[in-house]
Amino acid sequence: MEYVVGDIVEFKFENDLVVGEIVVSDYGGAVGYSSNTYDILAQNMLYKHVEEKFIVRTIEKTNRLIYWKKRIETFLDALGSLEKERLKKIKIGQNLLELNKQIKTGKYLVGTESGSKYLIQFDKEETLMVRKNEKNKLRKDSQWIRVLFLDIRIGLPAFFILEPLGDSDFTIRQTTRVTEIKEFDS
Repeated sequence: MEYVVGDIVEFKFENDLVVGEIVVSDYGGAVGYSSNTYDILAQNMLYKHVEEKFIVRTIEKTNRLIYWKKRIETFLDALGSLEKERLKKIKIGQNLLELNKQIKTGKYLVGTESGSKYLIQFDKEETLMVRKNEKNKLRKDSQWIRVLFLDIRIGLPAFFILEPLGDSDFTIRQTTRVTEIKEFDS
């Protein structure tokens, strides 16, 4: 069984059973190991390269979408506090804005330092985005993609959790720093 980052598991360590959270998954095993290995944080101690065969049971399975939303928000909050001076230099009227907390429907054009443009469309049912960039080709450029979660703030990288592609759970996309957010009139 494959475990994922965020799962709470019980595992054998020496003669004890320990409960902890998986913080790193190494599928295929770390060098020198024959099975998947995991780094597990338990009781303020990091257990490195715990082989899958030593995991006794899953205590709590993580919801990967919720887990990644939380990780992205924590990362952006930490990055934001480090960049207060940079944010002060942003032009008046370009306030810190988290589009996912907007309630109203509509379209927004988001620009990044790399020159990429993202058109974000909110409606009552779902959020969609399309990336417009001629230079670099990413999955489904110039096609509407369903957005499961987004966090967009002036002066920080934007994060998108996008609809699944194939058998994967979802795709996470990070941009360069956001330079502008404006309402888009179609």
